[in-house]
Amino acid sequence: MFFKIIKGLRSGKTILRTLMNLELTKYSVSGKVVDVGGGENPSYLGFLEAKDAEVTSIDLRRDEQSGARIDLETSCLPYDDDSVDDVLMFNILEHIYNHRHLIGESYRILKPGGRVLGFVPFLINYHPDPSDFFRYTKEALARIFAMGGFKIEIIKEIGRGPFAVNFNNLAPALPKVMGVIIFPVYYFMDWLFLKMRPKARERFPLGYFFELVKSHE
Repeated sequence: MFFKIIKGLRSGKTILRTLMNLELTKYSVSGKVVDVGGGENPSYLGFLEAKDAEVTSIDLRRDEQSGARIDLETSCLPYDDDSVDDVLMFNILEHIYNHRHLIGESYRILKPGGRVLGFVPFLINYHPDPSDFFRYTKEALARIFAMGGFKIEIIKEIGRGPFAVNFNNLAPALPKVMGVIIFPVYYFMDWLFLKMRPKARERFPLGYFFELVKSHE
């Protein structure tokens, strides 16, 4: 894990993004896949196994196919009911004030048995794109997704301990090489802290990864 994080830092990724990407290597998508809010060519797609997948991006600013702006808080997603195999929702829900609408639209377009894979940050800095509204706890996510009709497969803390949180917020202000140099100290301090208080990992999440399923009706 240590050397994989170092590799991510050297490539310019934050520790949060690196840990999220490592989690994605456990998952695959196929068929018709809608990536909500990912922008153009997001790097996380390279960590998902995507055999025979047709991935289309629906961004806050435009629809990849039509070029029209899609308002993710009010617009219907441009897909028929029960027509999509997977929906990706990485680092987008915190930027959506009317998140219930987007969750409902994702449920509508998914085929029965279709999945949502996603991630939301938690203990990180304010980052408007164009706005930044929420930090969701695990309990809040569970309630929001259940109210949207989804079966929750997993909501998982992504992170290490308090020193990883501190490093994640400090490192972007430093030269990349400096972040790589000082990271081992933060990693060791978290390792020591979690040895003494292993359950504390749940109290310092950098974010939450989630997998949801649309139940067969």
